[in-house]
Amino acid sequence: MSFSHPLPVLIYGCHVERGTELLSLEQNDGHVVAHLVKRSGDEEVNESVVSRWLVGTDGARGTVRKQLGLTFLGESLSGKFVFGEIVVKNLTRDCWHCWGSFGSGISSLLTFRTDTRVVLRPTEDDEIYNFIISGPVDLDKIYEDYDTLIKAIKQMSDRDDLILGEIKWKSNFSPNARMVNKFSEGRVFVAGDAAHVHSPTGGQGMNSSVQDAINLGWKLALVERGLAPESLLDTYTEERLPVIAHMLKQTTDLFQSTRNATASGDGAFQGWTRSRDLKMLGVNYRWSSIVLDEGHPREASEKDKQLLDAYGADTSDGLHAGDRAPDAPGLALVEAGNVGSEMTSLFRIFSSTRHTVLVFSSDGAQIAAVLEATKKLPPRLIHTVVIYPRDSSPSLTVSGADVVYVDRDGYGFSGYGASPDGTTVSIVRPDGIVGALVSGATGVEAYFRNVFLG
Repeated sequence: MSFSHPLPVLIYGCHVERGTELLSLEQNDGHVVAHLVKRSGDEEVNESVVSRWLVGTDGARGTVRKQLGLTFLGESLSGKFVFGEIVVKNLTRDCWHCWGSFGSGISSLLTFRTDTRVVLRPTEDDEIYNFIISGPVDLDKIYEDYDTLIKAIKQMSDRDDLILGEIKWKSNFSPNARMVNKFSEGRVFVAGDAAHVHSPTGGQGMNSSVQDAINLGWKLALVERGLAPESLLDTYTEERLPVIAHMLKQTTDLFQSTRNATASGDGAFQGWTRSRDLKMLGVNYRWSSIVLDEGHPREASEKDKQLLDAYGADTSDGLHAGDRAPDAPGLALVEAGNVGSEMTSLFRIFSSTRHTVLVFSSDGAQIAAVLEATKKLPPRLIHTVVIYPRDSSPSLTVSGADVVYVDRDGYGFSGYGASPDGTTVSIVRPDGIVGALVSGATGVEAYFRNVFLG
């Protein structure tokens, strides 16, 4: 049988096949078999695809997690609501509009109480507002029927003057806080909503999912190319599980405090306050078995304490291996022994396809030893960067580094805890995490023994 269907979309060398559903999967030694059904109109074609690995990003109701038999423990949070976007006229756009109930009911299906809420929030488009309706009313009826939804907004807002028009989109939502017990089984992995769901408060969902993907992606790429042991993939669960557990606690606490503050009218500022943790800059893997920190040695007894800091690392004692690598602007390029006017920053140097070895030093012998240690590694996957202190002589030269800079503004040495009189090496992973903070070549070799095959 043959049929036509929309052409696949090409994204970064990958084809997105529309109208395709995963029915089941099975694992064998060295490969995974995915059983699919492809639909076009009334026609269906079954197909089996064999791959070495499979990553399920198919959402909370997806097939992959269920096929793997992973648990999805947690709780259903009270607070079901209907939300979407709607055209509204005769409403100011300089603030959010929040109302309780101002009536006894629209119909026999809808009875409003004082804890029924409607919110209209202006979007970037004129006359289009995001709406949220919640409370002990027939939300299913409100979601299904346009007229009932319109009456609900007018009744609860007590604003008959509002002109409510087209609904651009709508959805109904019941918040849950759930996560898997592990992020993989054999050669199959889960990421994003397939692995964890939570309240939308805090805006953590997309970033958490992206961090899942990049944490797994660089490791899987090395293993598939035969450059790293398959045991490296075990660190995907090891690193991400504590972070997601902490994230779920954060968003659930925030959901409860925001809802309680809004419902009571008391402590509203506290309910809507977003902490530094929610910027996700403190997410870290300090406990990971593949990070190496010679300045902050980890004792086994400290592991549980460190897991508590998975989402908002204490930075009072400086940068640790496992932390997000900080930026450092004001780096001046050194070429042929001269410091040029070209300036850059570390964020422009880091890459998601390679490790970046930062050597903060002016000691030629130490620099040479570190660079010699990196020669044993795959050259395309390692980028060596030597950074001199801000007052270094421009006549200094380095042989074997991919690039050399002077830390003209001092942010590199201060941010990475490096002394101008010593040598500090920071190895930044493809996911932007500091994999190692060491003092020389021996530490560099020790870190990469945990990542690459010997």
